[in-house]
Amino acid sequence: MLVRQRTTDHTRTRHALAGVAVLAATAAVAACGSTQAPAAGGGSPHQSPSQSARPFSGATLQASSGVCSSVPKLTALTVRRENSLPQNHLKFVFPATEVVDTPAQVQTVAKSLCALPQQSGTMTCPMNNGVTYQLTFAEGGNRFTPVTAEASGCSVVKGLGQTRRAEPATSLWQDLGLAIGIPHPGQNSFSGSQATSQGANS
Repeated sequence: MLVRQRTTDHTRTRHALAGVAVLAATAAVAACGSTQAPAAGGGSPHQSPSQSARPFSGATLQASSGVCSSVPKLTALTVRRENSLPQNHLKFVFPATEVVDTPAQVQTVAKSLCALPQQSGTMTCPMNNGVTYQLTFAEGGNRFTPVTAEASGCSVVKGLGQTRRAEPATSLWQDLGLAIGIPHPGQNSFSGSQATSQGANS
């Protein structure tokens, strides 16, 4: 009888422990069920609308410099070359910075910029040699935000609202070259050529 009693007590203890385990598991499930459900659409409940937004797949809009609406008032233009791949040792026939202070020439360049076609769709571009130009227009003492133009690759132009392209068929490079005094200018004048001697402008 004593043996049976000990066995019975042991069994009751095991049942009590099992009951405690069940209660603990139930509490854990209840705690998990109290977690806040995701917001509609699968996003995080704390995610703001701007975080879940996706960029539009079309052409990227750049901040407009206001040049196109002020062409008749423009009086000066600073042209500054930037070369992100100096190891290419490209040669140019004009200095890295030029200033145009003849209003008629400045306005001609601005008109060419504003007439450039807007970029659209997928493009296949030639090699980009890393040369770009910052074109800073001025109206009297007021300067506009610089317009940037790639001299190779896709010839992308930014700073005039929607991204544009300075395609070879357009007159931008010719007008810009004439304004800074390059004889017979073209896009190659601005993209540079491989240097063959010392003292080339970079």
